[in-house]
Amino acid sequence: MIFIFLMLGMLAHRTPVRYVVAMRRACANVSGIIFQYPFYAGIMGIMTFSGLGSAIATWMVGYASVGTLPLIAQFAGAVVNFAIPSAGGEWAVIGPSMVEAAKTMSSDAGVSVDRLVARIAMAVAYGETSTNLLQPFYLLIILPVMGAGVRIGARDIMGYLVLPFVIIYAITAALVAIAPL
Repeated sequence: MIFIFLMLGMLAHRTPVRYVVAMRRACANVSGIIFQYPFYAGIMGIMTFSGLGSAIATWMVGYASVGTLPLIAQFAGAVVNFAIPSAGGEWAVIGPSMVEAAKTMSSDAGVSVDRLVARIAMAVAYGETSTNLLQPFYLLIILPVMGAGVRIGARDIMGYLVLPFVIIYAITAALVAIAPL
């Protein structure tokens, strides 16, 4: 659906440059995001339908135990977030493999399947959320409002987000590792 609307917009404006100019006029603060999301959807489609996302998750889970699966899920969520910065799309790519691994491991270890699946789902979300500090799309909307009259971009403040990322990732990893099943 996103691709269809992107192509219809391109056809209506006849050239990519005119389309970009029209988008900037219509929604200057978020036009960059609007143009990126169809490509992220394409990446998600490639990772889902080619089996790449499943292969990555299966490879990571191959080194996991019941105790380390949530940490690996958090790491997978953090890594995949760079290719697919949408939590739902990310879960669609790596979630099924993680859930299968949780089902297999929980039956072997005698752990509740529901609790382990819930724990890895939250771990993926924590990984995805923490890496949003390193890829701050939310700033593309906030910066033009906060920096009105000043030329400031996301690159000007991203260095300040590395330390909060490290701290938040470490805290959530510790919580994911020690939280009881």
